[in-house]
Amino acid sequence: MKEDKVDQLFKRMQDQLDIHEPSADHQLRFLEKLQQQNKVIPLQPKKRNWYKAFAIAASIAVLFGIAFTMLPSNTSTEAELASVSPQMQETQSFFTSAIQIQLEEINKVSSEETKELVTDAMKQIAKLESDYETLKEDLVRSENDKRVISAMIKNFQKRANLLEEVLQKINEINEYKLSKNENSIL
Repeated sequence: MKEDKVDQLFKRMQDQLDIHEPSADHQLRFLEKLQQQNKVIPLQPKKRNWYKAFAIAASIAVLFGIAFTMLPSNTSTEAELASVSPQMQETQSFFTSAIQIQLEEINKVSSEETKELVTDAMKQIAKLESDYETLKEDLVRSENDKRVISAMIKNFQKRANLLEEVLQKINEINEYKLSKNENSIL
């Protein structure tokens, strides 16, 4: 293999290179020579103005504090369906109010005979609400993924359908009870 030209140069100049540290007074002698030429102004140690440094640091701290308080906090671990879009807000409002109306209706028409049915339905509603809470967390993590939004809407639909079925069954039980009582009187 050929030797590099640079390597050859260093080999030739090996004895000529100065590899020793300069003497301690080298810098002083150099500065004296420059001063003799009147081209150098002697340097004086600069005094630190700590007041300015602290003022700048305090200003930066205040700016960061203001910036952090002004920025919206997106550290929430869950989001509602309504936060996706105005249409989803309407959808959530519709289902929430429909479910609330159905719950009030169930409470009005339920009786001792339908108590077990209502209790079971409330357990299922609680499970669906728990699933919905998980979906709200998933919505934040998935950055408004359509599949999560669809699952949230289906969850609302399941709750509304469940309550509708329970309401129908309660009405059927109450009608059967009323007709049975009418037949036994006659």
